[in-house]
Amino acid sequence: MKNRLTKDILVLLGMTVIIVVICSFLPEEVPIHFNAKGVADMFANKYYLLLATVIPYSAYWKIVRGKENKKIK
Repeated sequence: MKNRLTKDILVLLGMTVIIVVICSFLPEEVPIHFNAKGVADMFANKYYLLLATVIPYSAYWKIVRGKENKKIK
């Protein structure tokens, strides 16, 4: 149990560090929405992307936990 929690925390921290490094190379404002013509119509601060860390982490959690739950049953 403790090993799984430690692994999950390390993965989350690793993803956060990677996104922070990527943010350092981005301009101050990045487009976050495009209209039907492909023109950016919404912009956000580059650190807004840190909130998106939840998306790859949740995919990781679903894949890894899904495999572990199948092994238990």
